[in-house]
Amino acid sequence: MTTPLHRTHRMHRKAALAACTALLLSGLAVAPAAAASAPTGTASGCATLKDQGYGWAHIKNDCGWRITATVSVDWAWDPTCIPINAGRTATIHWDGANGRADYAYEC
Repeated sequence: MTTPLHRTHRMHRKAALAACTALLLSGLAVAPAAAASAPTGTASGCATLKDQGYGWAHIKNDCGWRITATVSVDWAWDPTCIPINAGRTATIHWDGANGRADYAYEC
């Protein structure tokens, strides 16, 4: 015996399944996974992640003006933005136990 509550729950579940299927077929669901495994040398705007290790990263400013930039750390809050002059590279630090940088970005 199906109650109205069970019917409503089944309808919501079917709608959610249809939405997830459409998202997977469109390719949008795999885009974040690709971004999460970005290699060294990835950039956002003028900031480029050039080298890194646990607790540090080198960020290069590829533009002709001064920027502020930081990195996205995989298991922690991102470090405070640092200024980087045009064409220069700067080193940013964070607690190394919290992981490695995924990519650099402007603040």
